[in-house]
Amino acid sequence: MSAWRAAPFVALMFIVLAPTPALAQARRGGGLLSGPIVLGPRVGRDFGNHAWSLGAQVSVPVGSNLELRPSGDLFFPRDAETGWQANGDAAIRFGQGGGLYAGGGVAFAHPGNGETKTGYNLFFGLGTAAPSERLKPFVEFRWTFVDDTSPFRLALGFNYRP
Repeated sequence: MSAWRAAPFVALMFIVLAPTPALAQARRGGGLLSGPIVLGPRVGRDFGNHAWSLGAQVSVPVGSNLELRPSGDLFFPRDAETGWQANGDAAIRFGQGGGLYAGGGVAFAHPGNGETKTGYNLFFGLGTAAPSERLKPFVEFRWTFVDDTSPFRLALGFNYRP
């Protein structure tokens, strides 16, 4: 397995294994995290490829306005095989409540009948809940650039703070 194909799995293992000690450090006032880790599902529509998507994301705050956002999605096109995409993104929150955000990162896209390709994402969105709420709905506008294409995707979902 090449290093590029292994990167999403290494990132996922880091997320699964690292949060507990880091979150405990953040509560004591030290460590890397500036708040609780949140996660949740999302659904979307890829308008360039005419596909519905179903996925999930994790949001790891590392500063007052910066979040690491690994995510993954399955794509269900009408006339092709199911594909997937794994993302290693970061987002910056704007404003007092942090409802508006923008970011980007690396994308690993695998169409159902092709090989995995590397590209990048650009996105912006709006969270519609107060920072203190446990359930945080959002709407996101996302472009993924792979092989000189940049399909637009609209995603809706929510993050949950345990």
